[in-house]
Amino acid sequence: MDCPSCNSSNLKKLSLIHAAGLYESRGRIRGFFLGDSDGLLFGKYRGRNQSHLSQMVRPPAKFPYATPAILWLVGFFPLMAFVGRRKLSFAMGLVSAAYVLLLPALVVLAFSYNSFVYPEKYRTWEGTFMCQRCAALINAHGSS
Repeated sequence: MDCPSCNSSNLKKLSLIHAAGLYESRGRIRGFFLGDSDGLLFGKYRGRNQSHLSQMVRPPAKFPYATPAILWLVGFFPLMAFVGRRKLSFAMGLVSAAYVLLLPALVVLAFSYNSFVYPEKYRTWEGTFMCQRCAALINAHGSS
């Protein structure tokens, strides 16, 4: 397969570029405690570095389930405080009813995206190549 832009045969899969740019480091920090000559384990460190190119060609992300639920709960309790004091206007009552129905809608949307849209996007990402000469993205199925 050749690049349609520059006719170079130097192509690399996006998944390989992404994997080559991830670096993980792990270790332990040791120190002395109460004069012990062997040292006592104070902790562990774990780091992850990523190159800019690897970050640019990262795979598509799934829609999270927990984050919208947490944000919904953070807004739900102050809303219920207003409802408990009976200080809601008719318009605010409509907004709060819509807000209560928002979480089930978010869960359904996340589930449908993760079940139907995400697998197709991931398959497309895995079948995409990058030209190492001109940085053009080439889909293995023929479309750029």
